[in-house]
Amino acid sequence: MNEHYAIFPKVVPIDKDVQISISGVHDRTIIPEKEYNVRVQAMCNHYDSTQYKVNSLSIKPKFEDSELSKGGTISFNHKFRTKGEHTIIVTRDDNSHLTTEQIYVVSQELADLKPYRGDLHIHTYYSDGSMSPIFMAIMAKKLGYDFAAITDHRKYFPSLEAIEMAKKINLDLLLFPGEEIDFGTAHIVSVCANASVVEARGDEESYKKQLRETVDNRLKDAIMVENLTKDQYAPAKWTIDKIHEFNGYAFLAHPYWVSGNRYDHHLPLFDQLLKDKEIDGVEVIGGHWQFQYESNMLAMVRYYQEVANGHKIPILGNSDTHYNYKIGKDLFGWYWTTVFAKSLTKEDIFSAILNLKSVACERPYGERFVACGPYDLVEYTCFLDREFFPLHDRICSMMADIYFDILADKDVEIDQLNKLRKNLDELYKLSWAGNN
Repeated sequence: MNEHYAIFPKVVPIDKDVQISISGVHDRTIIPEKEYNVRVQAMCNHYDSTQYKVNSLSIKPKFEDSELSKGGTISFNHKFRTKGEHTIIVTRDDNSHLTTEQIYVVSQELADLKPYRGDLHIHTYYSDGSMSPIFMAIMAKKLGYDFAAITDHRKYFPSLEAIEMAKKINLDLLLFPGEEIDFGTAHIVSVCANASVVEARGDEESYKKQLRETVDNRLKDAIMVENLTKDQYAPAKWTIDKIHEFNGYAFLAHPYWVSGNRYDHHLPLFDQLLKDKEIDGVEVIGGHWQFQYESNMLAMVRYYQEVANGHKIPILGNSDTHYNYKIGKDLFGWYWTTVFAKSLTKEDIFSAILNLKSVACERPYGERFVACGPYDLVEYTCFLDREFFPLHDRICSMMADIYFDILADKDVEIDQLNKLRKNLDELYKLSWAGNN
């Protein structure tokens, strides 16, 4: 992202005439009533290039957080005819370079969706994490996330505590109830279920009886993959069915995580879940340390192999954080999911995930950005990671600092929090053509 100039909108629909505005930031000034040269070049189409001569104006986009300078604005109209990223090069009348900006062109369908980021696999001190549920929720906001789920091991109530505490401080974060369920051969993350799946097991005798009923009834006619019996499959089948009974979503966690000199998951079970289309999604990017890079690499390759074979798999990136407050020593913020949804609501977020409108993302501390998913969404996500989310995340981080002060019973400026909320809403409106 160019920190010296601001361009709005950042995302435009194809084949629509839109107005583009470029303004100086801080001390970078565009002289009003002066002529500038503008060239618009599609990155993927060498033959889609347009030149303009534009007189700058004394108007500016109304985005308070961008700290626009007192100079003018270069504004011009353009109809983009090629999807993907475009470069906009601005030079002065003597052909000296002023700035180079980026803009992204999408289909009208994608233009109607907005990007939201979140983490649906978070632990607290109620299982093997180190911090409280509300602390982790505010940290999610500080990292720039729009949604999150607390998913402690075999415990559902911490997620409810986070939701209740978030309501008390009016936290701007969409929080979902959840828990992580394990049964020896796999880990499944339950999100949005209206009750605890682990508690539904009952005592050991009751759970064994339910598993036997699953084998005898639900798996009666099932055809099993090699190296997997119905008895071995029953815990996963029962768990997923129970999550769905409780109106939740079942996501397979870190399928290629190595634990105890073997994959933590029995991989034939993974094969069966994909074959039967039982699972609602898979963590293709999960919370692994850098030395465990093979785990995510294998999951991503497996995803692309399944897609090549015609299978449709909703995907997630989650941190599985247990939280270590030392910078660079925790997974929180390294792994996340970017979702393209109509709005920031439970219904739209999960509808987008199930309809393959999500991208699994990672950026381990000090390393490069990696994204996995459908090509058009990955390319778009790379652009947003550079050009949109740095502004988005800065606002979210400042909001989180105020929430931490509220949590500590410190005096806070509620007006400042409201201003930041307004700025975040304004950023979305200005960044997508047709919203302002």
